[in-house]
Amino acid sequence: MTGRLWRWWVSLWDHKEPATALALVRLLLGLVLCWDLVDAWRLDLVSTLWAPPEAGGFPSNLLNRDPVPEVYRLFPPTEATAVALHAVTLFGSLAWALGLFTRLTGLITLLAYAQLAQILPLGDRGIDLMMRDVMFILLFSRCGDALSFDAWRRTGSFVGDDQAVPAWPRHLIILQIVVMYWMAGVQKTALTWTPFGGYHALYIILQDPHIARHSFEWLSSVWPLTSLATATTHLWENSAPLMLVLMHYRMTDGQPGRLRAWAKRLRLLHVWVFVGVLLHLGIAATMQLGIFPWAMLALYPAWFHPDELQAAWARLRR
Repeated sequence: MTGRLWRWWVSLWDHKEPATALALVRLLLGLVLCWDLVDAWRLDLVSTLWAPPEAGGFPSNLLNRDPVPEVYRLFPPTEATAVALHAVTLFGSLAWALGLFTRLTGLITLLAYAQLAQILPLGDRGIDLMMRDVMFILLFSRCGDALSFDAWRRTGSFVGDDQAVPAWPRHLIILQIVVMYWMAGVQKTALTWTPFGGYHALYIILQDPHIARHSFEWLSSVWPLTSLATATTHLWENSAPLMLVLMHYRMTDGQPGRLRAWAKRLRLLHVWVFVGVLLHLGIAATMQLGIFPWAMLALYPAWFHPDELQAAWARLRR
């Protein structure tokens, strides 16, 4: 029994596959970060958010902290330094997304991104932490072997040559996503997320003008819909650990088992992912939560084996 489990564990983390899924995560995540930084520049917030107070910035007590952010220990605490740090993160994220010297630009972008968080901790959102976690994992992957300028230089094709690479980074990203969703569900302890509170949580959230993208006063006439959406969201998040079981079933396809066959026949994995896509698109359409829904959707290629992604692309082309 122990030997079989050990062989399964080694096989799980030693599995190899084309780099397509990892490359898509890198491409989409880099573009989302680039978009967010461009938005800060467009709104003229670069100096306000990341320059020292002496240079007109918002971060308080910046130069008296312990430790002082590394960038302001190495460079003058001026507005120009904040602008330069923002530019390095912006252009680094774009270069990383396009797979130009992928590991080097990924490392530079991650370090610069972390400095932005250290300068303004109050502005470091949960999705920023998630993005940095995934970027750190991708640094140790071969996500630059496909959909990248690195692949073009090596193979003559931007798509790459479908060479098999270690799949453990994709598995680890999936684990990160599962933990994030599950903990989000566990922490929804307010009564309004339960039957005892009528599942009114989303209705209440959409009445808050600081969060709602539009006026949703009319929702009171269709309140069962928001209650259904609340219940679905809560159940969906709390069921996230079951995705690990479904992923195991898919990786060991062909083995016997009634539950395994039932999950495959009903395509439960794809249904769960589809509900997640609808949830995040709904958040993007109704709430002002910045890049959160788009950054989470940028991670969704990790749910699929590269063969599934290539088959889907072939169907789309047809």
